[in-house]
Amino acid sequence: MITSVTIDAPCKINLYLRVGERRADGLHSIESLFAALSLCDTIDFEFGMGKAGNDEVYVETGDLPPSLRRPLEGDCLPPEKNLVYRAIKLFKHETGFDRAVRARIYKRIPPAAGLGGGSSDAAAALLAMTILSGAELSTERLRHIAANLGSDVPFFAGLAGGAFGRESGGKRFAAVVGGCGELTEYVDVPPLNIVVVNPGIESGTKEAFALLDAYRLRAGPGAPGKIPPQKMYSKKDLLDELAKNPVEWSFTNDFLPVFLEAEPVSRVYRSVLRNLKRHGALFSGLSGSGASCFGVFGSPHDAGCAAARLAALYPFSRTASPACATVHTGRTEIPRKQ
Repeated sequence: MITSVTIDAPCKINLYLRVGERRADGLHSIESLFAALSLCDTIDFEFGMGKAGNDEVYVETGDLPPSLRRPLEGDCLPPEKNLVYRAIKLFKHETGFDRAVRARIYKRIPPAAGLGGGSSDAAAALLAMTILSGAELSTERLRHIAANLGSDVPFFAGLAGGAFGRESGGKRFAAVVGGCGELTEYVDVPPLNIVVVNPGIESGTKEAFALLDAYRLRAGPGAPGKIPPQKMYSKKDLLDELAKNPVEWSFTNDFLPVFLEAEPVSRVYRSVLRNLKRHGALFSGLSGSGASCFGVFGSPHDAGCAAARLAALYPFSRTASPACATVHTGRTEIPRKQ
C-alpha cells in the first residue's frame, strides 16, 4: 500500500463576493465566484511510528516573508490551531481508520489572508487520508466531512484533479459558490495572469464579518455611506462577465467598501489597489475578507514585471494562474507473507 503522499494545495481568490445579512444562526450566506490558483502550500503526509492516535502536524514557514510567518515555525502545532490535524481526526472518526499519520506543511500561502490556505490544506489532508487508507467513500460523504471543517473546504475538496475531483469533470478551476460555502457549481475559467499581493497585515475572518455587520447596522437603510446593493448574478451572468476582457469586469467584493473606510487599514488597501492598476492590472480586487488583493494582467510577462515591482513595495507579491491540487505518491509497502 502507499505509505506517503505529497500534495500541492492551491490557494483561491474571490473574483466576486457578495455577503448576505447576518442570519439567525450567526452565519452569512454568500454568493461568490472562486478561482483556484497555482500559488500553493506543499504538504507531506506519511504514516507515523507512534500509537494509532498519535498524529502530528508540523509547519515550515521559511518560504514566507518574516512579517507573514506564524510563531509556531518548526514546532508541532497544537490540535486546535490547525485544520489539517482536525481533518485527519475527522476522517478517522468517519471511517474507523486508525494508523498514526504525520504531516509537514510547507507554507507559501499567507495565513489569515483571504486566500483559503488553511481550508485548502484541510482538503488536501482529506485527499491524503483517502489515499493512505485506501478507503472508498462516496462523494456525498466526502463532501459532508469537508463541510464540517469550514466553509471554503468543500470548494477545494471538489476541484477537478484536486482533493476528490469526482464532480466537476474536466479541468474546471473555478466555481460559483453559494450558501455558507457548501453549494459549489464548478465552471471553466479562462487563462488568467494573476498577481497576488499581501501588504503584511492579517484580516481575521470573524473580525471582518463583525466589521461588515457593524457597518451595515451603523449605516442603516438609506443612510449616507450605506454600501450600495451589488448586482445579483445568475450563473449565466457570471460566466458572461468572466468571458469579457477583465478591464470590463464589474465584479465587486462586499468587504472592500467597508475596509476602504476603516482607518488605518484603508490607506493600505488603497495603496495596494492603486499600485496594481499603476503597474498595468486590467482589473484589481480584494480576495475574501482580506488582506490579500489581486490584479489580472494581459500577459504572463506583464504579470511578472508587475510582481517584481510590487515586491519592492509590499512583503508578498507573487504571480499565479488557475490550477488545482497536484498529488505525488511515495513508497509502497510490499505485503508480508503470512
